[in-house]
Amino acid sequence: MIDSSSIVSSNVDSDNLEEEGLPVMESLPFDDSEYPYVGLPRVVIRTEDDKEIKDRENYVNAEFQIFGQDKQKSRVYDMVIRGRGNTTWVYYPKKPYAIKFNKKVSLFGMPGAKNWVLLANYRERTLMRNALAFKVASNTDLEWSPKGVFVELFLNGTFLGNYYLCEKVEVKESRVNIDKNAYLLEFDKNYDEEYKFRTTIKNYPVNIKNPDNPTAASFAYIQDYIDTVESILYGKMDGLDIEEYIDLKSFVDYFIVNNIAQNYEINGPKSVFMHKDLNGKLKIGPVWDFDYMTFNPSRLGLCCKESLWYDKLLKNENFISLLKQQWNSYKDAFLKNDVFIDSIADYIHDSNERNYSIWRIGIKRDLIGDEKFGFDDAVKMLKTVYINQISRLDLEINGLQ
Repeated sequence: MIDSSSIVSSNVDSDNLEEEGLPVMESLPFDDSEYPYVGLPRVVIRTEDDKEIKDRENYVNAEFQIFGQDKQKSRVYDMVIRGRGNTTWVYYPKKPYAIKFNKKVSLFGMPGAKNWVLLANYRERTLMRNALAFKVASNTDLEWSPKGVFVELFLNGTFLGNYYLCEKVEVKESRVNIDKNAYLLEFDKNYDEEYKFRTTIKNYPVNIKNPDNPTAASFAYIQDYIDTVESILYGKMDGLDIEEYIDLKSFVDYFIVNNIAQNYEINGPKSVFMHKDLNGKLKIGPVWDFDYMTFNPSRLGLCCKESLWYDKLLKNENFISLLKQQWNSYKDAFLKNDVFIDSIADYIHDSNERNYSIWRIGIKRDLIGDEKFGFDDAVKMLKTVYINQISRLDLEINGLQ
């Protein structure tokens, strides 16, 4: 997550403004008379011939521009856009989007890339649970965690409310920094990639995100590697040391972040990424997807201890020792995130209110309890749950034997 002070003070990053001596002559049309500037950048996207974005499979040609205060603007970028997400795309009225520029673009100081994501956060009253979880992850030693910025989106002239424009999880030097032919995996029960397999013991669904078109040999290699990890953990392969196969520290830090966020999605599993460089150990991460029932007042403590392989890792003395060590080195930084929550709340307050006016949360199940709260009360609940969870985890983690 970008530092909160830079978010709050930003309109449009200088990288996106007109090049010196080359004034921007064109502007994408949009009418903001009903929804004027309230401190957040406005992202304006116009699809070719105002074509509707109907699905997650087919990109639509479009143009992209950022507007700041007093119609301060970026250049116009060519890009394509499609829907994204599973439950969020199929069942919720406010849709998330994947966007891809024709060339690398640096947005709001984040490293240049073609692929970006617009998260809708439809079911999330504060809109900031993803941002908070990414901030927590940035307090740890995880190698890379997504960063993002809050924007207001106008699509084909229609105001769509508050979105979180963030980096996509992908193999790239400035993101998941591994060899282009190395492995990025997603453990996800949707199981919808072309190249995929299930683990031998736990039957976990594993989608191969990278490489795009693995050879038969590379497919067999990563499947065998994952099965070996699982076999060692579950006592089916004696004489091998799990620490020779997995990066224990990444599994510790990922466990910490997901327990702070009380993220049950990893139980699915859903949106659980792992990666392995060609000659490296298996690492878990980056973190992703925290808008579903996270930071929940009905959950306390080590809620993820049965998730994935953690039931076995929590019986590993080295894992427990490192978990305590990492936790105690991070917890002061975690506690300071109450300031982060307040700064984001101040920044997006007005935008959140008008987002809620057009996107009332209409879900009937798996409720957090703040869905009908005013924004200030929802933020207060989030902050209380967050601080209480830090206190509870401090007791539970340091009490592990």
